[in-house]
Order: sequence, then C-alpha cells, then structure tokens
Amino acid sequence: FVSVDPARDSLKALKEYGKDFHPSYVFLTGSPEQVQKMAKKYRVYVSKADETEDGDYLVDHSIVIYFHDDQGDLADCFTQSMRPSDVTEKILERMTFVPKY
Repeated sequence: FVSVDPARDSLKALKEYGKDFHPSYVFLTGSPEQVQKMAKKYRVYVSKADETEDGDYLVDHSIVIYFHDDQGDLADCFTQSMRPSDVTEKILERMTFVPKY
C-alpha cells in the first residue's frame, strides 16, 4: 500500500490505518517528490481537492492493484472495475506460467 498523500499520511498514521488490513500488508509513503515520481511511473491519477475551513480535504486517485513478478517487475494490474473471477484468472495464469524455450 502506497499513500498518495504524504502531507497527511505519516508512518504513524499509516500504522494506525493498517490495523484494518491483514498484518502482512506493508504501508509506504515518502517525500512529496518521491510520491509524485512514483505516481508518474505507475500512471496514478492524483488530485487534491480544496481544503475546507477546518483544513480537511479529500484526495481523489486512481484505484489500482499492481501485480509484480518474483523479480519485482510489473506483471499486471487490476482495476476496481474488474470482476473478481477475471483477477483470479490473471493471477493464476501468472503464477503457473512456464516459459517455453
């Protein structure tokens, strides 16, 4: 899990947020420059809305799960509009792929 709001999502805040997820999840953030670079590399849409009078705001962003291979390279991605059966099929395909030489 990578935060796209480093101004608000400190490691402490992410640790608290992470209590609602499986314990093996890793939560990451970085400097604004690092997050911007990551968002550009993975083509993540990010837009901060105007702040309210009390300083609160929303961050609109794309919702994508990136699937990496055992070398850490991007193998596929899954969007919120995909059916669970299609996601499962793609994961199984990647996990059982045997290259033909």
